[in-house]
Amino acid sequence: MTTLVLTDDDEAMLAGEDGEAVAVAMRMLVALAGLSGAEELVNVTGAHIDACLFHGYAGLDFAELLVRGGGQVRVPTTLNVSSLDLLHPGRYRGDAETAMAARRLMNAYVAMGARPTWTCAPYQLPSRPGLGEHVAWAESNAIVFANSVLGARTGRYGDFIDIAAAITGRAPLSGLHRTKDRRARVVVDVSRVPRRLLDEDTTYALLGHVLGQRVGSLVPVVTGAPALDEDRLKALGAAAASSGAVAMFHVVGSTPEAPSLEDALQRGRPDRMETVTGADLLAAREQLSTGTGRPFVGVNLGTPHFSVAEFSRLVDALAGRSVSADVEMYVNTGRDVLAEVERRGWLAGLEAAGVSLVVDTCTYITPILRNLDGLVLTNSGKWAYYAPGNLGVDVALATLRECVESAVAGRLVVDDELWGTAAAEPLTSPQPAVPPDRPEGAGVRVLLDGEAEGDVLVLDAPLSFWGGVDPHTGALIDVHHPQYGAALAGKVLVLPGGRGSSSSSSVLAEAIRLGTAPAALLMAEADDILVLGALAAAEVYGTRCPMLEIDGTTRARLHDGMRAAVAGSRVEAR
Repeated sequence: MTTLVLTDDDEAMLAGEDGEAVAVAMRMLVALAGLSGAEELVNVTGAHIDACLFHGYAGLDFAELLVRGGGQVRVPTTLNVSSLDLLHPGRYRGDAETAMAARRLMNAYVAMGARPTWTCAPYQLPSRPGLGEHVAWAESNAIVFANSVLGARTGRYGDFIDIAAAITGRAPLSGLHRTKDRRARVVVDVSRVPRRLLDEDTTYALLGHVLGQRVGSLVPVVTGAPALDEDRLKALGAAAASSGAVAMFHVVGSTPEAPSLEDALQRGRPDRMETVTGADLLAAREQLSTGTGRPFVGVNLGTPHFSVAEFSRLVDALAGRSVSADVEMYVNTGRDVLAEVERRGWLAGLEAAGVSLVVDTCTYITPILRNLDGLVLTNSGKWAYYAPGNLGVDVALATLRECVESAVAGRLVVDDELWGTAAAEPLTSPQPAVPPDRPEGAGVRVLLDGEAEGDVLVLDAPLSFWGGVDPHTGALIDVHHPQYGAALAGKVLVLPGGRGSSSSSSVLAEAIRLGTAPAALLMAEADDILVLGALAAAEVYGTRCPMLEIDGTTRARLHDGMRAAVAGSRVEAR
């Protein structure tokens, strides 16, 4: 059992000497540090805030609580996407009340001193953290990029703790902030993937999807891949952080902490070896494609936000042609990249060709698409994963060239030869990402104390509450989850753990506010992002959603339909 040691300055902040907002932030940090086994806090040089995206009034209430308490960031702080495109307000198709609340949330974070960058790709900004630099970044794709590609150090942070770290300049010294926890645990060999596929950008979104499914929250190292540029690494990480809880990966020869396999492993031995073939990637493409025969209606690119290099490839692929009048084509990007696109003279040509650019937000998180009754192509594993649940559209994952050729032709254009090469190797037999049981006899660890009672529901797979749960109804909306459609409200929810989005904290907090949340969460592997949502709800509303980490023995006696009562560390089922 570790003991957290606070500095005199930490103690003063916790005692409220620097104001109520700082005290709230320190309470959140101390709680998270205790759960993660940190012995001390560490200074951070910057933060990236995911909580500025509106998911309901719980997130707004928390932000305005901090503003009233005098909250001001102490380190350079950037802001993630919001719910609104402020440069193109006419693109928003939602209701006025939500837009007003979303704008209040944006204003709250700007009032606390954060920069209005409104991008999910802060690594595309001129200033970004360097190797070994401690930061507090939320937004799942930004987290994995910072750790993996930049070699900076951040935890897998969720909403609320991001601003807490920004206000205090501190974070728990645990997890990926520590060298030993950055060691690769799983070796993933892709040398059997056909070279033509390895030369295709979309392959890395598919590879990321496979990684997330197979490694869960472990750190993998990829071998057998060619040298990868930042956009391919971005695609890999974003997809892995959607289908799994990956917060860091290595690619031998491409990422800074993996000049060799031995370096990635820190001279140790891996927990296991995995092989990925072309057939595995083809299966991932099928998993991420939900098409049901509805007509092709659109193309969406830029999740995470499109880079300058990606725009260059898009301009080349369009080659002066226009998008069919029957197709909506959107590209999401950040303001800094948009300015560079305009400077290079590409913007007018793209808009004349029928390409609509979206900034400050993303088309799978806010109502922008005009036609939802059809099939949408994307080259983004993350967009493909979440859009069906969030928007109700059918999705097909495609290469950039397939997206462009389909948009121009107004019908699906598929490179059958490319995907035919994927079937040359057989499917492999992966070891599924099952969170490790706590040692037998370890019993139950209290993550958030409280009392609750309800019917038991046992989930077969981890869950991201953002993109996975509708906070207004408590329904499970992740179309990829084996229990899609299940009702979670009021249940004693037993699950392997969390995965996916930092925004799960806000969605859970909103469900608690609305009374649609599970009565209690019992996890085989603690998920900090989910705990943060319950902590925030307790801070703002005084409402507690008990959370426990349970061992295999406890899990084995809990079955669907049983009645269970949770009180402290006790779980009584009948």
